[in-house]
Amino acid sequence: MRHGSTGLTAMAVALLALAGSAFAQADPFGALYGPPPGAPPAKDASSGRTGSTSISGAVGRSYVGAQAGGQVSLAQLDMMPDMAPPLPVALQGHATRYLANRPKIAIPGYSLAFVQGASASAFGGGAGLDTSQRRTQIATRLVGLTDEMARDLADMAYADLVAQLEAAGFEVIDPAQLQSSDQVRGLARHGDAFGGKGIIDSRATKAWIVYGPRSLAPIKGYAFETGMGAIAASGALMSFGRASRDLDAVIIVPRLLIDYIDMESTGQRTYSGSASVDAELRFGINPTSRIDFVWGNNGGGAMPGWFTTKGAFTPQPFGILAQTADRSDSIATHNALVTIGFGSIYRQSLVYDAEISPKRYAALSRAAVQGFNAALVTEIRKARGQ
Repeated sequence: MRHGSTGLTAMAVALLALAGSAFAQADPFGALYGPPPGAPPAKDASSGRTGSTSISGAVGRSYVGAQAGGQVSLAQLDMMPDMAPPLPVALQGHATRYLANRPKIAIPGYSLAFVQGASASAFGGGAGLDTSQRRTQIATRLVGLTDEMARDLADMAYADLVAQLEAAGFEVIDPAQLQSSDQVRGLARHGDAFGGKGIIDSRATKAWIVYGPRSLAPIKGYAFETGMGAIAASGALMSFGRASRDLDAVIIVPRLLIDYIDMESTGQRTYSGSASVDAELRFGINPTSRIDFVWGNNGGGAMPGWFTTKGAFTPQPFGILAQTADRSDSIATHNALVTIGFGSIYRQSLVYDAEISPKRYAALSRAAVQGFNAALVTEIRKARGQ
């Protein structure tokens, strides 16, 4: 199918004019939001750059480009409140009756993970006489989250769950008693069992990085591992069963994955002459998050249950998208081929930093943790008839 040349030419001009608008720039008014002259910068201050909150990339037979939307300054985000209300979270449970089979609660680990990178791509193969293959891709990476900040949030996640459980009247086994349990002490962990580094680096997980509380490194098999790495969960399960019996407590191991972006694409379409991808900053709880719990019977058997979630998201701002690389084919070559009547085999590839305001990102992370924990406490109370 042939397209009208006038409309497409206008579209091409508009898209090409906007192609460079996604690059982040220094906020000319950034100094107005910062500390007074001579004062040290705030610990949680961002770079102060400006950028976009959404990106759309598109390729077609006679047009190509990327459009940015939602211009935002990180310096302005730094001025926003460092508190946010708990994020409402809904949990779906399996075998929740086990939560009532032991009076106490033990939390041997709490995995808090953060999505580090995400990408989306689309392909359009054309149809009829227009069978040129066109691809578009947007890749993003999270920038601004430090190990210290993430570990502070992991400590907070564990402490908040304990506090909410105790406020609801539940007895929670303290870390010292946990360490005295041979079963808990013998769990295989990422890092030393107690007080180790407790970080699963993104080079291993590819898409995210996992942290545990400083006193409880992530348990192997319960830290978002995939493939062979998840097999360790079966060995830990039996230890949980015996620990549940010995401590007279239900074992609970939360896994919370914080996400920063929503990406969509038109997918792989053979009979389409165009393809597009969209990326939009969106803070929330990834549906991969879950909570495992185990009741150990008097024989030391392990009876597992779990909660899953469809995720939870908020529209509150927390960062910018700043273009860092354009690995696309030559637009000039594309235009030349179109001018002489040929379709273009065009491959668009754009790379963006998703740079956060640490203050805002931490505030929303705390809100996600508190909402996730509150949902769990509600489900435990429900299972125990409260």
